[in-house]
Amino acid sequence: MDEVNPIVIIGALMYFAVIFWIGWTSRKASLDASDFYVAGRKVGPFVNGSALAATYFSPASFLGLPAFIFIIGYPFWWALVGIIGGMPIATLLTAAPLRKYAPTSFTDYYADRYETKWLRLIAGIPTIIGGFAYVILSIVGTALFMLAILKVNFTVSVILAAVVVFAYIYYGGMVATTLSTAFQGVTMTVAAVIAAIYVIANYGGLNGLTDAVLANNANFFNLPYVNETASHVYVSMWSGVVGFFFTWHFGFSALPYTVVRFFTTQDIKAARRSVFWAVIVGGAMYAGLIIIGTGARVLIETMHPLMETEGITNAVKVLVHMKTEYGVAGATVTDYSMIAAMESLKSPFLLAIITAGGLAIAMATAAGWTMVLNVLLGRDIIGKVFGSKWPEEKPIQCTRMMTTVVLAICTLFSFSPPALVLDISGAAFIVILCSCGPPLIFGIWWGRATKAAAITNILVMTFLSCFSWMYAKTVIGKPHFFFLNKALDLDWVTPHQFYWVFVGLIFFVLLSLVTKPCSDETIQKYSLDLRPEQ
Repeated sequence: MDEVNPIVIIGALMYFAVIFWIGWTSRKASLDASDFYVAGRKVGPFVNGSALAATYFSPASFLGLPAFIFIIGYPFWWALVGIIGGMPIATLLTAAPLRKYAPTSFTDYYADRYETKWLRLIAGIPTIIGGFAYVILSIVGTALFMLAILKVNFTVSVILAAVVVFAYIYYGGMVATTLSTAFQGVTMTVAAVIAAIYVIANYGGLNGLTDAVLANNANFFNLPYVNETASHVYVSMWSGVVGFFFTWHFGFSALPYTVVRFFTTQDIKAARRSVFWAVIVGGAMYAGLIIIGTGARVLIETMHPLMETEGITNAVKVLVHMKTEYGVAGATVTDYSMIAAMESLKSPFLLAIITAGGLAIAMATAAGWTMVLNVLLGRDIIGKVFGSKWPEEKPIQCTRMMTTVVLAICTLFSFSPPALVLDISGAAFIVILCSCGPPLIFGIWWGRATKAAAITNILVMTFLSCFSWMYAKTVIGKPHFFFLNKALDLDWVTPHQFYWVFVGLIFFVLLSLVTKPCSDETIQKYSLDLRPEQ
């Protein structure tokens, strides 16, 4: 492989310098629990919106979605459009109500609305599962970009990635996380847009890019059902339209790492406007990612230096060579396709920009989820559930200890990740959404939501969603296959086992209808009073 380019190194060092500076200077602004947990509720809409985008659009977006376009073809664009298109729904479902409620942790709502402290622990089970998965995929994503910068072994990259993320969370808490993540949101968007411009310019415009892609793969822009043997993929495309759209926009409304962003804003208006800015920042990035994913295969197969290596005849073999060269573990080889496409353009400046963008989005998601897990493990479970005074008397010390534990465990799993970053992300999404999503959304908007339904739904849906994903992956062979289907000629693909989200919603409603509702006072305070005034 090529030597490390000094321009790429300088760009990365400048990025790291800004992040470390934010973390170090924020330490004095995070000396009490309110600042450390929710940034003192002083964050403005643009900063919070940029941070929302950077946290929510994890490496599953920056690496995973272009990789899936690389694998499946252009029709995967609907997944990206679905995610962006559904984000404004969050302003209606959760942004304003939860900012009006103004908790410190997302489990505060479950405990208050359903009248038991044990829901902190119960809601924490799927959150811990999903949160650890997200931190793992974020460390993997950061490591892949560290690999691109330093050309070092994947294991070394994982360690470096974890150390960098640990440093600024440890000192700055939510203040540093919010400011650095807002900076990272702008960085990732600028990187994606500049990279897309490079790709288009390389082919002399969109028409030239289209011609090059079609010359490389005549079926790239067609739906999979053009091949009569792929009828199951046709089914998966339409199930995917529904599955990805609903799952991902519902996730923006209900997942802890986005929900907590509403707690940090100045007021209800700022919470709503945050979503507007998240759409602008995230939408621009996704437009760039569609172009990058579209051009990835043809760029690699016609311009990448490794195509001149003996025995390498296509893009996949380029990525396999990189997997072997750098010891990339697990199933992450195709996640490197976006980086390889940028390398094909042979511009150190571009690689420096795209590397900063990739580091930004990966580190932002890792930081956001680590803060969620810190508060959950320390303040909520150790303190509120089991009664320890440590989180109350020394909240920053407790949270920093949780940071150390979370990142240490996730780093160990990152050395050999279990699947593509998008697959890990999707599994985490489903586990949390089908279990914790219904009690949150219905808790706000439906007075009949009950404690028994919340507890039962979270426990049952957590088990079912985890089991189906692991069964599909280990027994059937792919985590997207419908887990009850064993006929190999009918491999129905169900993105991330998304149907559990719908099952969870229906299950929660049915349980609530046959169990005892909460007290009138609780319903008034934590449901009716939180809704927008008529």
